[in-house]
Amino acid sequence: MKDLKPTIPGLKDIYDFYTDRTNPYQPNKFDTLGDVLSGLLVVLFYVAIFIAFYFLVWGALSYIFAMGQKENLAKARARITWAIIGLVVTILAFAVAKFASEIFKPTTGGLPF
Repeated sequence: MKDLKPTIPGLKDIYDFYTDRTNPYQPNKFDTLGDVLSGLLVVLFYVAIFIAFYFLVWGALSYIFAMGQKENLAKARARITWAIIGLVVTILAFAVAKFASEIFKPTTGGLPF
């Protein structure tokens, strides 16, 4: 007997799209450890970029409000420099992960981006 699945009239195609495991555009369901790690990796990238951007803005505001004091200007410059380095490192890590996911295609799971 075929499983009875509740469907809304007119939305069967959408339901089939999201329940088809062979569809490459289907969001991950976190069934495997690889799916969970890939999801965490994406969240980690977003958090790292947010933190680097936060420090960049903080450094810029510190630079503006330093009012010519050399010690505070140096701290603000260092904060801006490290924020830019953090952004570059994060973007490079994202690019390497994307490149590796394109070369080493897993049979299931993989990076979701």
